[in-house]
Amino acid sequence: MDHTFAEAHPVPIALEGLQSVPRLSRMMGEIRTYGYRPTPAKLTGQQLLIAQLTALGLANKEIAYLADISETTVKAHISAALRSLNLKRRTQLCRYIFEGGLLAED
Repeated sequence: MDHTFAEAHPVPIALEGLQSVPRLSRMMGEIRTYGYRPTPAKLTGQQLLIAQLTALGLANKEIAYLADISETTVKAHISAALRSLNLKRRTQLCRYIFEGGLLAED
């Protein structure tokens, strides 16, 4: 499975009106449903949710807005997920999510 950043999220999303975008709202519902299942990597549900949103190409500020947490908490979850998976970069985390089939596709 070869996913590029452009395919994952072709256009930057403004924070205003995020919930009104039907596709993003549906994807958020799918992610939240899937995000709290246990994974082989032992990521917590919240870490997996944040990793999935990261894989969509969202910035920390956008993730914080959607998950209703602070940007600092987003950074902490991403760091913890990277440590758990023994990864070094955010892009590696995105690839792990896509290649592991942990993100619902259209």
